[in-house]
Amino acid sequence: MRMMIHHPPQGGNEIHAKGPSHHDEMFLLMILMLGPVILSLPPVTLSALWKGSLWVLLGLIVATTIMSLLFLAYLVLSWPVKRKVQPMRAVAFQPEMVPEKLDTIVIGSGSGGSTTSSLLAQSGQRVLVLEQHPTVTGGCTHSFREQNCEWDTGLHYTSKAMGQPTARSGAIMDFASHGFQEWTALEDPYDEIVFPADNHVKKGAPNHKTYPFVSGGMETVDRIMERIDPDNETLRLRAMVYMDVCNDIHDGFTALGISRILPNSLQFLVQEKVDRLMKYATLTVRDVQHAVLALGYSKEKLLAEYQEIPKAPEGIEPDTSIRRLKAVLTHPIGDYAVQPREATMAAHGITMAHYMDGGSYTVGATQKISIRLTSMVRAYGGEVFVDATVRGIIVENGRAVGVRVSSTSALAECNSEEEKLLVPETEIFAKNVVCATSVYNLYNKLLPQDLPVVKRFQQPTERSIRQSNGHVFLFCKIKGDPDELDLPKHNLWYFNGYGIDEAFDSYMHQPCQVRPPTVYIGFPCTKDTKWKRRFPGISNCIMISDGQYEWFEKWKNMPPRHRAPEYEAFKEELRVHLMDILLEAVPQVRDKVEFYHLGTPLTEVTYLSSYRGGSYGTFCNQEMFKPINRKWTTTPHTSVPGLFLSGSDAFLPSVVGAMYGGSLGACAVLGHIGTLRLSFALLSNLSRRLREDDPKLTWVRSLYVAVKKFTSNE
Repeated sequence: MRMMIHHPPQGGNEIHAKGPSHHDEMFLLMILMLGPVILSLPPVTLSALWKGSLWVLLGLIVATTIMSLLFLAYLVLSWPVKRKVQPMRAVAFQPEMVPEKLDTIVIGSGSGGSTTSSLLAQSGQRVLVLEQHPTVTGGCTHSFREQNCEWDTGLHYTSKAMGQPTARSGAIMDFASHGFQEWTALEDPYDEIVFPADNHVKKGAPNHKTYPFVSGGMETVDRIMERIDPDNETLRLRAMVYMDVCNDIHDGFTALGISRILPNSLQFLVQEKVDRLMKYATLTVRDVQHAVLALGYSKEKLLAEYQEIPKAPEGIEPDTSIRRLKAVLTHPIGDYAVQPREATMAAHGITMAHYMDGGSYTVGATQKISIRLTSMVRAYGGEVFVDATVRGIIVENGRAVGVRVSSTSALAECNSEEEKLLVPETEIFAKNVVCATSVYNLYNKLLPQDLPVVKRFQQPTERSIRQSNGHVFLFCKIKGDPDELDLPKHNLWYFNGYGIDEAFDSYMHQPCQVRPPTVYIGFPCTKDTKWKRRFPGISNCIMISDGQYEWFEKWKNMPPRHRAPEYEAFKEELRVHLMDILLEAVPQVRDKVEFYHLGTPLTEVTYLSSYRGGSYGTFCNQEMFKPINRKWTTTPHTSVPGLFLSGSDAFLPSVVGAMYGGSLGACAVLGHIGTLRLSFALLSNLSRRLREDDPKLTWVRSLYVAVKKFTSNE
């Protein structure tokens, strides 16, 4: 059964979704400006022009150029009037509430989808956001409540810059939320790594089990070296080179993001930095650590010899100080979930640099992020629905023109695929469709499977990327006030030994017999400044370890929370390991855990629509940036007209990476001129924030600083 909404007329160019391509925009704009100029000329001038008068032609060119610049300035400055926004939650999908004359449909309301929808709405588009979760928006930024307690699901902390409206990532969030989203900077150390006892140390060196990460790359290296080998100046300098490599990678990703919105004719402006980034992307974390920390490679030598650097030898590093330093500097591995032997240095470097100045956390529930961003959609005439499963993207004449939608709740009640076929579908049409729920869902589930581009994606010779691994989550409710229990205000990262690759190998083969290689331990109750007021006398904890979808795949068709006893028994074995780690790291919570719930990659499939339980979009190994894969990931563009990507697969994993991907997705929809308008509006907002911080700044100077913040890492 199908219901059609705003079905376009059939045939040819009358399709509602059909419009000028981005490549036509400049041509159409020049015609609009040049035509009136030529037609307004007197016959004598036209005659002279026809006869080849150089001066008349030159004058015409000058006049056209001036008019073009004036018209372009008008377009850039004619940003829609800022509207009053009332933050409110999304409503369950109702076909009769779909707005008319939609410009863009956004599939998914995570960090990427919410950002895209807000930016497009503020640019004047009428946007529809469709979220498959039955009750809430947000994707990995949503939070849930149970047993009178609350937990975040994917945003457990982010960079300090995200909470600063005068930093690049913070400026995007500030603009997208109209300044409503609040953040709190985490105190130093923001992260602390905890290792098991290990007596293999250099003679006379200290033997610590914990290592702090603080604001500042040099400060962090100094703190770490104090606990590993304080008198080893050579190793300290090598660690600084390693941090410099991470910053260089960060600079490369800035250039890569800019390249995604520049016309082809201007790519040369950033090509050198992008090329440097792609060299780093061919190297693994393990090999770079060996080259820099063990062999003393400089950054320049690493780049010059990137195709020939020695592979890290198998087995345990013989130098105990280097072995420890390698493990400690693997610190941000949990934020992209690939072991050092396989991880691309590009993903590791950008993650390390992202947190180099410290961390921050939301004020109040992380759920508020998506509410504040998607509320922009309603303010500008669009709508936001939950309980809206997109069952397919409609492609007509080779162009994406809409989607087919059903109620998530109605589909969940079905006991077979045959029953699902009877669930009503609603066809909704728009000029553009944005997929913010992973490139793997797009090509394996949402697009018609007979499309040539889909068949290419599914061919191993055309693509070598795959979805990321999943995770196991343990959510705990703890009796007692966080301060009275003296719970850590920073994040703890448990590492099961200094041999990271070996720890991964053992765990992946025997997940019930071996502790996880890394475990995140976080206490949102100590980071959220409003927690005590919202949940007095209660604390919470979240633990996250690695988990493979394949471990749980045989139970995928069983209903959530009602799967087989074998599934629950498997979960219980995993939970015991995590609880043991928690009690070792934070012994004061013993006998105070009142409730717990363990989630698996199947949980991510159910509530986040993750493809095969992948937590981070694309698996961040060396394949991610190979030329064969550049048309599939780290780009908002697809080969299907009218169809765009947003979120992690449009740029990078993580909440901030997905937000950048959401920004690039909005730019792809808007085209070059629309991107110029959006960029100027965003930079103007940042310029205003800079003048609020420093009233002595002039408008011109503050705008210059704003541009620098978006084009460099200074």
